[in-house]
This record gives sequence, C-alpha cells and structure tokens, in this order.
Amino acid sequence: MDFEKVGRSRMMMRLPRHRKQISDANFLAINALLGAYGQAAVKRDELREQRTPDPTLMAEYEDLCQKLEDDIIRILASVSPRMVR
Repeated sequence: MDFEKVGRSRMMMRLPRHRKQISDANFLAINALLGAYGQAAVKRDELREQRTPDPTLMAEYEDLCQKLEDDIIRILASVSPRMVR
C-alpha cells in the first residue's frame, strides 16, 4: 500500500482549503509526514472497526494522527512556493 498517497488523499479531505497545496507539495519532509500519516490513519481506522478496540492503543493512534496533522499544517504554512511543483 502506498501510504504517502493514502496520507495525501486523506489530508486533502481533512483540509480542503489546503487541497491544492497538499496535492502539489513534493519534497522529502512533507512526503515523509504524509506517509506516516497514511500509515497511522489506516491503523486507526482498523482499530475503529474492531468490536472492542484497546482504548489505550486507540488513544495513541488518535493522538498520533492529530500530531501528524498539526505537523503537516505547520510545514504547509511555512513552505516556500518554490518547494511546490
């Protein structure tokens, strides 16, 4: 599974105002964060689908996804237009 693509798609849905910027951003830092976000979001969704998910693990993935979203937003806010395709 291409977690970077999954993460990019999910962030574009989460942040519609930044959709174009997320779509066009293609540099190592953002690609790595989007990949990590994609992987964490898939795992979080798998946990959500379980009948009785481990609440500690669920909280960890919820927190991780939020932190990655915050990091992606922070990078997008500080990125130079030259860093975008």
